[in-house]
Amino acid sequence: MKIETESRDDHQVKLTAEFEPEVTEKYKHQAARKIAKEAKIPGFRPGKAPYDVVRRLYGEKLIEEQAVELLVDDLYPQILKEAGVEPAGAGQLENIISMDPPKFSFIVPLAPEVKLADYHEMRQDYTPESVTDEDVSKVFRNLQTGSATAEPAERPAQDGDLVYAKVSGILTEPAEGEEAELIKETPLQVIIGENNPDPDDFPFEGFSKQLIGMAPAEQKKIPYAYPEDSKYEKLRGKKVEFTLTVESVKAMKLPEMNDEFAQSMGDFANLDDLRKNIQTQLELNRSNEYDQKYLNEFIDKIVKESTIEYPPQMLADEEKDILEDIEHDLSHQQLDLDTYLKTREMEKDVFIETEVRPSAKKRLERSLVLEQIAQAEKIELDRKELEKAVLQNMAELQNQPNQPKPRNNNEMRTMTNAVTIQTANQLLNRQIMDRLKAIGSGKFVPAQETATEPTAELKSESELPAEVESAPAPAVEEKSAPEPAAEEKSEPEPGAEKEQTSPESPDTE
Repeated sequence: MKIETESRDDHQVKLTAEFEPEVTEKYKHQAARKIAKEAKIPGFRPGKAPYDVVRRLYGEKLIEEQAVELLVDDLYPQILKEAGVEPAGAGQLENIISMDPPKFSFIVPLAPEVKLADYHEMRQDYTPESVTDEDVSKVFRNLQTGSATAEPAERPAQDGDLVYAKVSGILTEPAEGEEAELIKETPLQVIIGENNPDPDDFPFEGFSKQLIGMAPAEQKKIPYAYPEDSKYEKLRGKKVEFTLTVESVKAMKLPEMNDEFAQSMGDFANLDDLRKNIQTQLELNRSNEYDQKYLNEFIDKIVKESTIEYPPQMLADEEKDILEDIEHDLSHQQLDLDTYLKTREMEKDVFIETEVRPSAKKRLERSLVLEQIAQAEKIELDRKELEKAVLQNMAELQNQPNQPKPRNNNEMRTMTNAVTIQTANQLLNRQIMDRLKAIGSGKFVPAQETATEPTAELKSESELPAEVESAPAPAVEEKSAPEPAAEEKSEPEPGAEKEQTSPESPDTE
């Protein structure tokens, strides 16, 4: 066998393999026997019809096609071995150059290569914000508002009232071809003032104050110019006229903030106990949110400064995974991808090119870099820690009401293996993130090499998760703070009824 190797620019290699002439005849006869076995030729037992009979009945072309399949299946691994090529996935037969002698060319994706940046020298300020008394007081106000009762008020709206209204909006100076109607008449429920659980207000900050002094059935026009730094990108610099109609006004009767109120919120001894728990939860949430943002930015720096090479098939596979995730998310909204894209007036190839592919590229490159960092840092799993975490996760899983119970040992083994791999990924990911946080903030001190026995390393076929978001949060005390008073619902952007938000992918930050 003669092999020629030709490197390509897309991190693939072209292999041209030429075999001895007799190889063709060998596999043609194997192909004929296979055809004879599957076709059940009359007068012959399966697979026993002579070669000439099979050729006469089915033709030389079919025999050659099947011979090529058998040859490639048998000899492709040998071709890779002799060429010294480590593939990243299945190659493809590019061309049948000749059959006599048999000569084929293959395109083989190479294993990814990552040359890490000197991330140990990279620094990023670690300055998380502390939780203030005002933050805690805001949660208290939300809890108090959520426990309030609303009573009809036969008067104009005041600060602190619950107002039911309708709002619509039009662009006063629409661009050429731009539709003037921004918001169709939409129901709105607003608590005026500081007890409003949504401090940003909708459709613009301070909107709820416009309701003060308005009585039921009263209507007024509200002109508003969106600033250039508005959170609604499509409305920056736009002028809008809103029409606001009040339907009803209700006075909010707030409960007294005392120990009895605290006890009604959960297993809390008194108001101070509730306050401490809220403080703890806020600190934990803020720390997790900051760490997530910090690590995402730090990993992006490392990715940007590293050299990452991989074949196009890996990116295509990542794109496929993201599309499947999107379709899964859309199914929960009773939508399919085609319908979703119609609502956005977008073609599928444009959606893939502008949104899916960039997300896939980012997720893939992060995954490859994190995997390389895990190897460079020699991060391993402690077997006892893994076993403890697996037992805990198995118990939590089996206690879930909708979780089907394993019916036999095989199903139990399958569940245990899946939980073990998932738990191992979480633990590895957490160790990597802790290490990167220490490195980026300048707090990492390399450990002295000792003669102690190394911890056991889990061997797993699964890749490290690419996203920081997958790292589990630290354990918290069993007594948790109650939910915020008013359910936090992010308001749609004005005009959002005409354009739905894209579902988040595994790479969304």
